Amino acid sequence: MPATGSGLNILYVGTLPPHPGGSAILASHLLGGLTKLGNSVRALAPITAEALQGGDRFALSHPSIAVRRFLVPRFETAPNIAPLDDYRALERAQIQELLPILIGDGRPDIIIIGRETFAWHVPDLARAHSLPCILLIQGGTTHGILMRTFPAVEAQQLLEQFRKANCVVAVAEHLAESLRPLGVNRIKVIPNPVDMHRFSPGLKDGALRRELAIPEDNIVILHVSNLKPVKRPLDLVSSAERALQENSKLVYVIVGDGPCREIMEEACKKKLISASFKFVGWVDHDRVADYINLGDMVVMPSEAEGQALVYLETQACARLLMASDIPAAREVIVDAETGLLFRKGNIEDLTAKTLLVAGEPKLRAAIGRKARQQVKAHALNNVVATYAFVLAEVVQELRG
Repeated sequence: MPATGSGLNILYVGTLPPHPGGSAILASHLLGGLTKLGNSVRALAPITAEALQGGDRFALSHPSIAVRRFLVPRFETAPNIAPLDDYRALERAQIQELLPILIGDGRPDIIIIGRETFAWHVPDLARAHSLPCILLIQGGTTHGILMRTFPAVEAQQLLEQFRKANCVVAVAEHLAESLRPLGVNRIKVIPNPVDMHRFSPGLKDGALRRELAIPEDNIVILHVSNLKPVKRPLDLVSSAERALQENSKLVYVIVGDGPCREIMEEACKKKLISASFKFVGWVDHDRVADYINLGDMVVMPSEAEGQALVYLETQACARLLMASDIPAAREVIVDAETGLLFRKGNIEDLTAKTLLVAGEPKLRAAIGRKARQQVKAHALNNVVATYAFVLAEVVQELRG
């Protein structure tokens, strides 16, 4: 795909680091890449008072992106359910105040809406200023609509907001297939990117292993997520109880934080397997590759995903990816060739396959090598170039 569309004035509204979650990470990759192609990028993103220093660090490390922040009481990490408080009204008020100011400071050619929840506010403002907008569909909110965790009336209203975008970009084909029957038709699929240089095969970090007190002969099973129920992290605890009876050398490293962490830790205590679990908490995305390379396998038992970045990052590091057999995983895994699939929620299947690959280092390595070759299709530069092409296309359509 040619890197067309350089020279556009782009205004982004959505999440950015230090917001925890894939939408913020994707946006940082995408916006940084678009500036390298010669586009001008400004951004409007939420932040909490506690995270202001993290926002400053992001701004310093991404000087090509002019970021304007607005304060929210918390980071919204459950876009699949409607807030029960006045969060959405507060968000709307600030976007309605600040977005017209940014437009007045330098009229953009196009607005990128970086997450489904921002479709509540931005398409109407874009139309009021006769500006095209594209909406990124990453899956969390769409999954909430499909699983009916939103009230029916609210779901229909949000879908109508989706339809107001000039173009909808879904990060996976299964998301596009789910939305088309709901009347969202102007959809393009652009898979998520992975930085093949940052995420590449590497030796296990000895200092990190010692920091976590992991013996050299242990098999490291890694899980990376925001530990929400939809990630099914408790499946790991249930599986570990059984797997450790067969192989006491297994150790589970849990990277991330969220509502299920305390429940997981308590479950580990009750099952007397706490010594085999290492809860790391949040780490900077720059360090995620070190943890993936520390692992012998990465296990993702999710209920649903859009297209998890950790899928791609694990494959880029040539590590074995084990994932629940859901549409998102099937789009990136050829079972037993570029990863392993297990039946979602089936603890016996998860345990059996964990024990199988734990004892087969040559199999893990072979699958990892094939996975790295396959995931090159998601290389960051290629994905950014595709976005640049679509942005230019949408701008040209409006001008035409």
